[in-house]
Amino acid sequence: MTLLSPREYRQRTLVASLVCAAVLPLGAIAQNYPSRAIRIVVAFPAGGGSDISARVVGQKLSERLGQPVVIENRVGASGNVGAEMVARSAPDGYTLVMGSPSSITTNPHLIPLSYDPMKDLAPVAMLTVNPLLLFVNPTVVPVKSFKEFLAYVKAQDGKLSYGSAGNGSPAHLAGELLKLEAGIQMIHVPYKGGTPGVNDALGGHIGVMFVAAPTVLPHIRSGRLRGLAMTGPQRSAFAPEIPTIAESGFPGFDVVIWNALFAPGATPAAVLSKLHGEIDRILAQPDVKDALFNQGAEVYPMSDAAFRELLKTEYERWGKVVREAKIKVD
Repeated sequence: MTLLSPREYRQRTLVASLVCAAVLPLGAIAQNYPSRAIRIVVAFPAGGGSDISARVVGQKLSERLGQPVVIENRVGASGNVGAEMVARSAPDGYTLVMGSPSSITTNPHLIPLSYDPMKDLAPVAMLTVNPLLLFVNPTVVPVKSFKEFLAYVKAQDGKLSYGSAGNGSPAHLAGELLKLEAGIQMIHVPYKGGTPGVNDALGGHIGVMFVAAPTVLPHIRSGRLRGLAMTGPQRSAFAPEIPTIAESGFPGFDVVIWNALFAPGATPAAVLSKLHGEIDRILAQPDVKDALFNQGAEVYPMSDAAFRELLKTEYERWGKVVREAKIKVD
């Protein structure tokens, strides 16, 4: 055994003390978490899918953890205002943000950001998904199936327009992804939200649109519009009779609007794990599933590893689509 000089001993003791000082607070945070109110920042308007998911899950989380869960709406810049605020918050698990594809995996490719959502935010748990639905006004686009639709679009030689909820929205990106994979051409018409576009489709002003499925299903079931294909990886519980694009010749086509919770990037793993476990148990409750389904969202719990892989895959895919389709957002 080598004996240390008094100076070396003091140096090593000081280093050990500094390490302990850095580590112990994180361990204490994780062990005692939570000891006060948790804030969930919703980066989108009240009453929307993200807000509803946050309030349903937040109430149950409060009951399970024995602490208040406060919902705060911070709207702006396609979700970036709320996401950036949380990314710069203390990494202690007391400030979370409800994230979506736009605020996490697509905006970095579309607009300049002062933070990196993939590094400065840590995934906590996936909550819900909502597939998009490709539909037509049958008096404008006289097709009855997705296969007929592709043939019709090709025959139009790039003159057919499709609508979406706006530039850079999941519906816009779904349309551009389909164009790239199917080798077709369509003109994108952005609306300020899905509802104005659906109204224009009902009026015959536009023939094709991608929109969140629950928004348009009543009009499809009334016969005024016709649903051709869902964009999710499997058929949706909202309309199991409508096939997916994936099963219609494009395996791997998967575009959904998801809602998930994120924490500041340096949040201790033990805190993230505790939140993830509690949320998974909440999502398994039948009343929670029913409440979210009735509001237009399907519960979709994922393991931490699967969630992180999904984020990586989506980030890379949408970066490629934005580059190849030369998408610009003003």
